Amino acid sequence: MTTRALEDQEIKAIFENISGAHAERNETLLITGIGLALRASELVGLKVSDVYDRQVKSYVTIRPETAKFGKERTIRIGDGIQQTISDFLDWKRQKKESCAKRAPLFLSQKKGHLTRQALFEIVKRIFWEASIDQSPHCLRKTGATIYYIESNYDLIATQHFLGHADPSTTRRYIGLTSEQIVEYAERMSNHLFTAIREGKSYTNVQMSNFSQENLTIQDAVAFLNQQGFEVTLTAKQPEPERRKAVVAGSKVMKFSRAAVA
Repeated sequence: MTTRALEDQEIKAIFENISGAHAERNETLLITGIGLALRASELVGLKVSDVYDRQVKSYVTIRPETAKFGKERTIRIGDGIQQTISDFLDWKRQKKESCAKRAPLFLSQKKGHLTRQALFEIVKRIFWEASIDQSPHCLRKTGATIYYIESNYDLIATQHFLGHADPSTTRRYIGLTSEQIVEYAERMSNHLFTAIREGKSYTNVQMSNFSQENLTIQDAVAFLNQQGFEVTLTAKQPEPERRKAVVAGSKVMKFSRAAVA
């Protein structure tokens, strides 16, 4: 089985199938894992102080003792994930779980850090409930792919986000072909929480260097070709309807998979 990034409906299905006494923990665990594209050891190794100091931090520093090859890095935490962590810490306090600086962010039944094996078992169980046949490693790939697309295919930015020493590793890690780039632009979510809560895709290529308000598929193909991707229109396809979309003040456009090849 080739590990791949999850699609929008799969992300939504995961969060619809989180239940039980540890649902709050597991939901925050997966949102944090995907949203920050963390390795398993980095995710389970998080301490409260890594994300909280009187208030939820706007960044998390991955400590050398949990990072691969002992390489420390800092990752920005977006507003949505900050709020999720804040709500989770409130839940921990209600449950009388320790929120001391050195306390595990994600507590195991034995009152310590979750182990990698425990994380994999949690994810596998949720995946099974959601009818998803993927390795838990796909969570990091999903976060990486979302970041790559939303950064307008900025490989170097994605490399630093993931903590890779070589951009060629990042390229292999994401594993997108030109065709998949178009497919993921249609499928992947611009915002993780949109996929979780609505199951709708708002992932689009940012077209900020276009001045016109109405963008066509031809505009998008030209833009991708400028970026070095080989994308052409399929012969004898009807002219797609022109559409407007404004997300967070940026001009964007949705791709129709049927209209490109």
